[in-house]
Formats: sequence, structure tokens, C-alpha cells
Amino acid sequence: MSEVDIVRVVEIFEVNRAKWALVGAHAIGMLTEPRATADFDFIIEGSKLVAVLADLTSAFGNLEANDIGAALQLKAIDIDLIRSTNHVLFREALEQLQTIGEWKLPRTEVLLVLKFLAAVSPWRNVDKRALDIVDLRTVYRSVGPSLDRPEMIRLAKTIYPDADREFCELLDKIDRGEPIAI
Repeated sequence: MSEVDIVRVVEIFEVNRAKWALVGAHAIGMLTEPRATADFDFIIEGSKLVAVLADLTSAFGNLEANDIGAALQLKAIDIDLIRSTNHVLFREALEQLQTIGEWKLPRTEVLLVLKFLAAVSPWRNVDKRALDIVDLRTVYRSVGPSLDRPEMIRLAKTIYPDADREFCELLDKIDRGEPIAI
């Protein structure tokens, strides 16, 4: 996607008054250093998804949409739209926003827990899960002392029973400089 195209996508979110947040590698790159990635990942307000898709189709033509349950992969424009209705953490991401330039990102604490969710997901490719851990560690090391750890633990509790303990153990390993395995 060109910069003009991605700006048009965000304009469509805004015209539809859809809450949205940039997540994934592009969001991580805004907080640390950019890394190569092909697609843009957005959490989008679930109730606005149909209208957003209609306008994206009008603007870009056939989107080659692939519904994978939690998200719609729009292959023609290299965008994934994650439904905010699929997990309480996705809704939190839309409620706890920070703005960097023209971009809306989840607050860093939410973004880190989202990376943990992706890293432990049994449905995610093992190589992508490894990148999620690298992203999590990189952001945590960059921002660490200013993060609200109790808030991250609260958010981790929403993932599955005992996820908060596992998340704490992961952060402790990062603090100690130990290797991480998920």
C-alpha cells in the first residue's frame, strides 16, 4: 500500500466514525524502530465494520476479504481488520488510546498485553509468535520503567485463567535478561 492509500483507509474509518487503533508491527515500530512488514493491522469497532467494508470496497474495489473469525484479512490492500467484539482486550485497545502523529495506537500497556495474547495464541503461526515476543521485549525494554505494571496484569487476566501470572513471569525474565520461550 502506498502512503496515500493508507491515509485513505484511515479517512474511511474516520468518515464512518469508527473507533480504530493501529496494532501489530507498524504500531510497535512507532514506539521503537520500524521493522519490515507487509500488512497493516487495525482493531476496528465491530458495529461499524459493515459500513467500513462497504466504503473500502468503493474506494479500492475487490478487497479479496478472508474472514478468519477474529479478523478480516483484506488481501488486495494488505490490511487486517480485527473485530473489537472478539475479545475484551480488543475493546480495551479502543478505549485506551494514545496518538502518535496521525496514528491512534492502544496505550503501550495494552499493546504489550496484545502482543502477549498473540504470542500465546495456539492459532498463530509459530514464527509470528516468536516475532511477537521480540516485539514485546523490545517495547518493554524501551519503555519499561514508565509502564503501569498493575494495569498490564489486570489486562492479562482477561486473556485466560492464570495468564496474569505467566505474563508477570515473562516480564520478570525480561527484567533479569533471561531467554524467553513461549
